[in-house]
Amino acid sequence: MKRPPRSYPSDHSRTDLLRHRSLIAAQPLGCDNWLHTPEAVGKVLAAADDLDAMLTWLMRHVNSSA
Repeated sequence: MKRPPRSYPSDHSRTDLLRHRSLIAAQPLGCDNWLHTPEAVGKVLAAADDLDAMLTWLMRHVNSSA
């Protein structure tokens, strides 16, 4: 976005961050030999668990109605 959302003043201290519409969190898992084995499920679930703290914080602190 060129400007922050209407509900925020243009001189907000986080204007540069408010202009973004999305957030991506990723953890590289590589394409090793385990990718096509039953081990893959465990590795993917472990990576998702690593992101749980961030997702919990976002749900608690980011207001989706703003």
